[in-house]
Amino acid sequence: MKDLFDVKITTKSIESLRELRKFSLDLQRQTSRQEERDRFSIRGILSQDQISELKDAHYEVLVLDDLIDLAELRDRDLHTENRFAGAPLTAEMHTLTGEGYLSADEVEEALKNMSNEHSDLVSLIELPNKTWEERVSHAVRIGAGEKQVRKGVLFTGSMHAREWGGSDICISFLINLINAYKNNDPLQYGGKVFSASQIQTIFETIDLFVFPDINPDGKNYSQSVEKMWRKNRNPNLNINSQHLGVDLNRNFDLLWDSGIGTSENPVDNIYKGEEPFSEPETRNILYLMDHFPSIGYYVDIHSYSELILHCWGHDDNQTTDPNQYFNNPEFDGQRANQAYPYREFISPVDEIVTVGVASSLNKALNAVRGRNYLVQQGVGLYPTTGTSSDYAYSRHQVNVSNSEIMAFTFEFGEEFIPPYNEMKKIIKDVSSAMTELCWIACSDI
Repeated sequence: MKDLFDVKITTKSIESLRELRKFSLDLQRQTSRQEERDRFSIRGILSQDQISELKDAHYEVLVLDDLIDLAELRDRDLHTENRFAGAPLTAEMHTLTGEGYLSADEVEEALKNMSNEHSDLVSLIELPNKTWEERVSHAVRIGAGEKQVRKGVLFTGSMHAREWGGSDICISFLINLINAYKNNDPLQYGGKVFSASQIQTIFETIDLFVFPDINPDGKNYSQSVEKMWRKNRNPNLNINSQHLGVDLNRNFDLLWDSGIGTSENPVDNIYKGEEPFSEPETRNILYLMDHFPSIGYYVDIHSYSELILHCWGHDDNQTTDPNQYFNNPEFDGQRANQAYPYREFISPVDEIVTVGVASSLNKALNAVRGRNYLVQQGVGLYPTTGTSSDYAYSRHQVNVSNSEIMAFTFEFGEEFIPPYNEMKKIIKDVSSAMTELCWIACSDI
């Protein structure tokens, strides 16, 4: 692993903060903060040369961690053998998941085991697009009872390779939910309790879809070669074969060609790909949304920053002028540009509902052990486009035949790959919020 450091970059204006994009750095955009009137900061993963370059450009750079040392520590949280080979029962899988981060193979094995053991509750969905390294990905659909009209809830995890915990959260969430339903038990996460009756209602009222590991190629590479790898493993043969990978969360068809918060350069960690949905991994999410029109809620699970984000991510929201919306070419070049008064339209009802749901999810998360995530609009200080959650919410506005999807992004924890003892606590936090969303969806039929 090359020399890399977790750093905090500080500057005096938002303009100079956003000018960091010209350095082609690996920035964690969701960590951008205004600390004081004339003090702005952001976290990033930088080499020693990049640190020197920024200091020469009069940025303040504080080194927080040597990531070579961190990589050695995280290796201890990985297993060399597939814990789920041999088809352990779901009740046993609960114990096994507490022993360290899951590999890409273990995630797939866990889904197959759940489906085989509980075929009455769990339907395995083979997704149609193989990854660049020829892996076949799966999602599951959970439900019971005879109810025909249901609201669908979709969770996805580990879109970015180094964010291992997303798929661990999804698998643990499924195991705990299934065990509670089969045993007619309440489900408790710290101080938050869902009654046995609530769990029964969730299974018998909604369609639950979980796609735990969007980017298995990237995760495998991150866990075995380069811990801080972010993208997928597209060889980019048509562009620059020396620089692999596409940022999957810039590859969705929402203002993809706007250049807002994305890059056309394969060297960059926010490289958006050759065209919208150029990547098999993003087409697998598109497949789920296209083929299961009941989906009305979507959460994409990322790390880090302890945030619950809601739409939009490319500009500030406004509720009064529906003419200012993403699909109107009249405003091309004005979005995310402080020189123009453009703001992205969201209906007043949707804004109220979205913020209310996000606040309820945070309340359920907080009840576990007192963590308090910040609920905010996705745009923050760094506008972005081509993201999964904004795309999900935009679908019904592009095509009225599509169902409306309320979409959110979770940014869990305080680092990309937390120590697993901390990750186990985070799993409970986020699982509580996920269960709460399922409960909310039960009343939205």
